[in-house]
Amino acid sequence: MVSDRDLPVLKGAEDIEAVGHFAANLTSAMAWGDEVVRRLTRAHRTVKASRRKFDEAMGRHAEMVARLEELEVLRAQDEVVAAAQRRGLEAELATEKEARAAETRAREALGAELERANARAERAKEDFLKSPEFDFLLAKKAWGYFKDGFWGCLPQFRSNGYSEEEHPASFLDLQQALENLGDDDDAEDEEEEQEEGEVDGDAEANPLNSPKP
Repeated sequence: MVSDRDLPVLKGAEDIEAVGHFAANLTSAMAWGDEVVRRLTRAHRTVKASRRKFDEAMGRHAEMVARLEELEVLRAQDEVVAAAQRRGLEAELATEKEARAAETRAREALGAELERANARAERAKEDFLKSPEFDFLLAKKAWGYFKDGFWGCLPQFRSNGYSEEEHPASFLDLQQALENLGDDDDAEDEEEEQEEGEVDGDAEANPLNSPKP
């Protein structure tokens, strides 16, 4: 507890002085010891508090890391689901496009076939209208109408749904037809008389131009 510099002085001092010096140094040493203990205690408490805060920070860090890992797993699962849905939608879209294309091709083929069928039917119709079979059937049909004369024709017209009210035809009324025929004859006689009168008038007005008897 005595420094090397003070050691010769302590050897030459009396016992009472040495004891006093020792007591003073001991008191000072004890005072410094208490201060050191307090400082060490405070430092230990600070270290413990820092250690506790560090442990808490590490715990929060571990929780954050676990949460991030969980979110990463969820994100990966969502990406897998989204990719599967996208592939499903793309496949559905491709199927729909193919179906529409097939429908368009079928519609075009059906239209072309219908045009060809119409053309064949038109040619067959024209050929039939020009064929002897059509002439035979037409003659047979006409004979069926008129084989019993005019009076046999009228019932067939009416039995086939011919409406005289919607489509009046004077030839179906014999009396009206005869009256029209008489009117036509009278009109022709009047026209002939008028033409003869005009010829006689021209002859009287131009006697020189008339032929010699």
